[in-house]
Amino acid sequence: MPDKRKQRATTGKVDARALIARLSQQSQSLLGRELIAPLLPGGRIRTRLNGLVYEFRARERFPGWGRFRPISEREAQFIEEALPWERGAYLELFPALRMLLLWPDSGGLFPGTWWALPYNEGDARQRFGLPMEPMPVFLCDPMAGAERFERVIVRVDGGTRWFEGPDLRADPRHAEWLREAATMESEALPENLLPGLAASERLSLLLWRIHQLELAGNTPAKGLHPPQYRQEQRNWLAGQARQRVLEEQLRHALSKADATLHSYSEVNASDGSVRHLVVEWSEHGQQRRYRSLVDSQLTVVSSGICLSGQDHDFDLTSLVNVMAASPSWAAYDDEEDM
Repeated sequence: MPDKRKQRATTGKVDARALIARLSQQSQSLLGRELIAPLLPGGRIRTRLNGLVYEFRARERFPGWGRFRPISEREAQFIEEALPWERGAYLELFPALRMLLLWPDSGGLFPGTWWALPYNEGDARQRFGLPMEPMPVFLCDPMAGAERFERVIVRVDGGTRWFEGPDLRADPRHAEWLREAATMESEALPENLLPGLAASERLSLLLWRIHQLELAGNTPAKGLHPPQYRQEQRNWLAGQARQRVLEEQLRHALSKADATLHSYSEVNASDGSVRHLVVEWSEHGQQRRYRSLVDSQLTVVSSGICLSGQDHDFDLTSLVNVMAASPSWAAYDDEEDM
């Protein structure tokens, strides 16, 4: 009798049993590996092996970049946060896209989500089929450069866009000018635009103004009934009042040390509450800017310099005084930037 295995090979038919055995062996091999992946609340961990995509559900609630170990064919266990170089190696697997950050998502469902606009419309449409409109970017890190109107590098993973970091080729004066223009009382674009602004940067400022009008209640959201609309408006007004008070507190704390506040952004917890503040400031008359992470009481969480693990012993004012009294740190930082 002819060998059935040779007959299958010659006829081109797939040996289903051999295929199942091979897939099972690959699945078992994953159990001994550690996976680096981004994870959103309620999302899945994905990895690719020999052209096949495997999905795992995380046992722990952890939004962010992590290291995971599969414990079964469906579940993975969180080990620890991924290191920056591990995160970078993962992102390099996907094509890059330049985008402009607009504003953080206020829903609180996915912490670290910002709405962003493609920087180059033609590039976004031709390579990714993306429209010239705001779209979400996930896991944006304020300590890594996530700020309003900043031009950033985003990695496109199918229909998902992951934040990588600031675009080092961008002119920082553009984002600074746009942030200052966004604080003007006028609802129209400034008459004298900064020379060199791209069309997308001008559009981002216009979208920001429209967004503020919608939040203020001038344009009710689609499908929002009047009672809900009034509650949304009250919530927005209360949020604006809280932000004004917070900004004054930051300015006052920095002014006591003869420093200037340039901007701040909120880092939200998984429940949508404010967890930390990223404060960008500079010493009076100096061009160099610093970013410090503080809590709601303005106690330093991360200073951005080496304080021998004593960051929590400082508040924002004392941190500025320490750095101003230690010019060697500033010189060291300048060398690092070269």
